[in-house]
Amino acid sequence: MNSQDLSRRTFIKHCLATAALVSSGCGITTNDTFGTTQFKAASRVRVRPTRVDVHGHNVPGLTADRAISLMDRAGISHMVLMARTLKGLKADSLTVEIYKQYPQRILPFVSSMYPAWHRQDEQVLSYTEKQLSTGIFMGVGEVMLRYYGTPSRNEPEINIPADSRFMKKLGDIVEHYNAVMLVHMEPEPEAIRSLENLLNYNKKLRLIWAHCGTVDVRGLKTIGHFNIAALMDKHPNLYTDISGVQPMSVAPSGGLRRPRITDASGKLFPRFKELLEMHSDRVLFGLDTCWEESWDEEPFRKWVEWADEVVAQLADSKIAERIMHENAEKLFNI
Repeated sequence: MNSQDLSRRTFIKHCLATAALVSSGCGITTNDTFGTTQFKAASRVRVRPTRVDVHGHNVPGLTADRAISLMDRAGISHMVLMARTLKGLKADSLTVEIYKQYPQRILPFVSSMYPAWHRQDEQVLSYTEKQLSTGIFMGVGEVMLRYYGTPSRNEPEINIPADSRFMKKLGDIVEHYNAVMLVHMEPEPEAIRSLENLLNYNKKLRLIWAHCGTVDVRGLKTIGHFNIAALMDKHPNLYTDISGVQPMSVAPSGGLRRPRITDASGKLFPRFKELLEMHSDRVLFGLDTCWEESWDEEPFRKWVEWADEVVAQLADSKIAERIMHENAEKLFNI
């Protein structure tokens, strides 16, 4: 397929998706404010390719209109939203509020980012089952299995074995409702072994290990990146995303959470290029908007541009489209 054919196919696909969103009252704009049309030949006709963000966090003060406005301008058709709060079982109220205003655009996840989860308090299991049974929520996350915390933000260090009784029960609940679990886990050897035990225990559980198997900067010298591709080879129900691995220049406030997967010029390191190409059916696009400043227009725009440039380096446009939206559309039955 030549670039002209690709442009025509992408244009037709985007127009159909846009028409569907407009007819459903979603109000997605066709004004390419961000100009983020980098991946492959879609830029020739100034059409934003479709993007589905599987790793979004709502934060205090975020409004539905703000979220949808940024999504529209960035060409993001759908976004997973997970509350990032430490305020208890009411953490999902903002997610539900935003979802109810734009149900065709938001993919709600039950939040697992507060102390009751970190204590493995079993009351959250019954709460999660109740939430999933409503039919509103499509997953649970971001489940913090091994997390170093951010000292400047007074965050706790977390260490929950993925094969604990608590996590196995959670996996059973998530799988029962055909939902998705998204986890954060630093690639320490014991954590990886426990994750594999969970995947072996429930082979139908669809699990996203965020951040491509990279390690937080605080653990880089002692652990290093993990070859997540080898684990994906063994477990067809394991997915990953490209969230949180943007270079420092495009991270909010200049901060760097994890070592990037590209060099200083933006070129993919070979091992990550191989991961994205060899497992292009289970790699997903995500931004990881975990702080209030992540929802500012400038970092949001830069993060999307960075992702476009990453997938533009892959072997062909079909791979780019799978990562940016098709895999997520299949995963969430969009």
